[in-house]
Amino acid sequence: MIEPGEVFEAVRRGYNEFEAASNSEILDYFSSIDAGAAAGHASHIKGILFEQEYVDLMEAQAIEAQVFEATNHPITDVAILDGDNIVQEIQLKATDSSSYIGAAVEENPDVGIVATSEAAASFDGDMVVDSGIEDAALEQAISETLLDEAFNPVSPVSVIGWMFGLPF
Repeated sequence: MIEPGEVFEAVRRGYNEFEAASNSEILDYFSSIDAGAAAGHASHIKGILFEQEYVDLMEAQAIEAQVFEATNHPITDVAILDGDNIVQEIQLKATDSSSYIGAAVEENPDVGIVATSEAAASFDGDMVVDSGIEDAALEQAISETLLDEAFNPVSPVSVIGWMFGLPF
């Protein structure tokens, strides 16, 4: 389970203006934006959260890895290390869209891609690696941590429905 603190850290990493913000300041900001803008923010935060979660998983397996300092690092998102040396760079895709990942594979065929479990299931294991992290879990963590709180008293059911494009 992804903890709320991890979601807040992803926000802080993804937005310079929130680097030193408290959780309540972050929630205040999200409560002041409309639902359309929230969708874009949720997508951005999901990508950053996915990077953090994947690096944590790798480190739990004694694999040294780190995210790049810039969240918009060109082409790749995570570096695999051997001491101080980068031995491989990989691209992460926090999505359930196999067509989005397919386009990334075509665009950069020499770069390893790690995707959420839902999307990776559509590919050969050599092309796209399953991260072991579900897209739905990332979306749920963001929804429960930021959106449910920020858009209170909107019900959790309607926010989750909004995140998955369901009518509410």
